[in-house]
Amino acid sequence: MGYGGTFLLIVILVIMVAVLFLAVRGISWAQNAKQELEEEERQRLLLKSIGDGQRSIASALISIQSDLADIRNRIAALENGMKDGK
Repeated sequence: MGYGGTFLLIVILVIMVAVLFLAVRGISWAQNAKQELEEEERQRLLLKSIGDGQRSIASALISIQSDLADIRNRIAALENGMKDGK
């Protein structure tokens, strides 16, 4: 009867170690998954801010092109006025 109790204790200890190992491993996997999700969220926000910046640059370029076209028209009008004045 002494050997049966010892054997049962060893089996219980082995099972407890295995459960503890799996629990630690599961917690580690969960933390890694959480970190990956946080990193993906940071990258998504960074890409969104880059896209917003590109859109604002594009609208500024359109505005500059419009202003440049207006300046060209005024210069052409001045040149025509100077030619007509000669």
